[in-house]
Formats: sequence, C-alpha cells, structure tokens
Amino acid sequence: MQIYEYPKENRIGKDCVLALGFFDGVHIAHRDLIKAARALADERGVELGILTFGGEIKSGTRRIYSDAQKAEIFEALGADFTVIYDFSAIKDMSTEEFVRKILIDELCCSVAVAGYNFRFGKGAAGDASALTALMREGGGEAHIREKITAPDGEAVSSTRIRDLLALGEVKLASELLGLPYYIKGRVEKGRGEGRTLGFPTLNMPVGEAVLKRGVYRSATAVGERIYPSLTNIGTCPTFLARPSHAETYLIDFSGDLYGEDIRVYLLDFLREEIAFSSPNELKMQINIDKNRVISENGDEKWQELGLK
Repeated sequence: MQIYEYPKENRIGKDCVLALGFFDGVHIAHRDLIKAARALADERGVELGILTFGGEIKSGTRRIYSDAQKAEIFEALGADFTVIYDFSAIKDMSTEEFVRKILIDELCCSVAVAGYNFRFGKGAAGDASALTALMREGGGEAHIREKITAPDGEAVSSTRIRDLLALGEVKLASELLGLPYYIKGRVEKGRGEGRTLGFPTLNMPVGEAVLKRGVYRSATAVGERIYPSLTNIGTCPTFLARPSHAETYLIDFSGDLYGEDIRVYLLDFLREEIAFSSPNELKMQINIDKNRVISENGDEKWQELGLK
C-alpha cells in the first residue's frame, strides 16, 4: 500500500474515494466507515484512500496506535493508499479551503466518507452537513456514517478505548477495537535479568504508551507463528530502575530474536507490577503467572481472535 505524507508530497492526480478521520485505534466504528468507503470505491471503479492526520492533535493525548500501525490496519481493511497529513498544516484552514484545496484539488477526492461527528476547519467549525454541502458545491459528494454503539449500549470512541487501556481493561478495549490491542516493535538487548531467572524475555520499547503498567496474558506473533506469552509493561522495579518498556516471555519458544520485529497482542490484565523483596520471590510469581497463561489459553484458536 502506498503511503503519502502531506504537505510534502505532490498532488495524487487520480480520482478516489477518501475515508476521513484521525482513526486513532481504528475501532469498530472506524472499520464500519472504511468498509462502506471500500464498497463505494468498488462501485465507482476507483481507489480507496484513507486521509488521517499526523503530528500532535491534542496536547497531552496519548495515541492508541502509531501512524505505522494505523496504516498497517488500513491495508488489511482494503485501503489502496493512506495519506498522512500534518495536522499543523491544516488546522487553521477554513472549512471551504480544506474541502476545495485539500480534498478536491490535492487529493482528487470525488467521494468523501466520514463519521457523523467528523469536524474540520479552523476551530472545528465544519461538521458533517458542511462537508456534504461543500463536496456537492465542488462537484463531488459525501457519505456520512451513523453512530455505532458498543454491545453495552455505550458509544464507541477512541477516548473510551484510551481510558480502558489506561485501566488495564484490554478485553473490553479489544472488543471495541475489533481486534486484540497490540504493541509492535523491534526486539532489543536487555539486561539479562529474565534469563537469569529462567524466563528469557523479549525486550521492546513502548514509549509513552497509554497502557496501564502491569503483567498481561498475551499472544506474540513471530513470523507466521503465534506463541502464548506473558508480558510485563513497566520498569521492572525489583531490579535497577529503567525506562518503561515491554518484556515478553514466550512459552514453548527457544531462540534468538534480537533485532527482529514482533507484535504482542495483549489479551488480559493479570496483575499490577510490584517490587518484589527478592529475585527468587519474583521467579515464584512468574511461575504462577505462566501457569495461569497456560491454563487460560487452553485450546484457544488465534483465528477466532482475529489473529493470523
């Protein structure tokens, strides 16, 4: 899938359907929108693009997924290309300029697809009805998707998902995302503490992740295989302090994965991260955690979780 970064890129130059939004998390309402946009693109025989926004959107807001992760999910949902537009370059545009200059002239959008609560233009002055009117004036059209609710009747939103992840409620967050929440990165060399305890771990940076610190039951994709695993998000306070990171122990795996890219799906929160009185006490607890992972995974079919 082609990824364009604007405003650095040139005009796309081909008619397309564009799905519009920040799409943080690409949750089930976003998936509904992208599916509808894909159908419209197929109907018209044009490509489907996703217009999302890079840079800081709201001060202090931690993202659910990185731009790279979002693009990966967009491709899996059938997008032909993704446009990542620097938000700072458009945030002060009028509603008319955003539609005419960005959507129609630069991105050659003939059909814009957006959610019922989509806002655009300086001060978020534009709404779904304004988008519809302005696209029509420019010779195109807009399709607006209705509100999607969760099984519990509450609205599906990125804000709610962030709140759930911050509480360690990864099961419910994953239901709203439409896929188990995952972190992705390159395995780095750690300090060897896990190996000393008999539980060698894959170390991966998590940066300013929205996740609650603690131990998770997880599933880790290595190449084409998925392993049941145990993941700690935090600073490993039993030993010398270090920046927050992810340490994942793969069950029934042996080998060296330094420098490899992996993805870790977080399936359930098991316990808080705490400082143990000794490494041996920590080792005993990891054994308990490992046995819980084994018993709770059982014959779990990863396909049923949406994992490949």
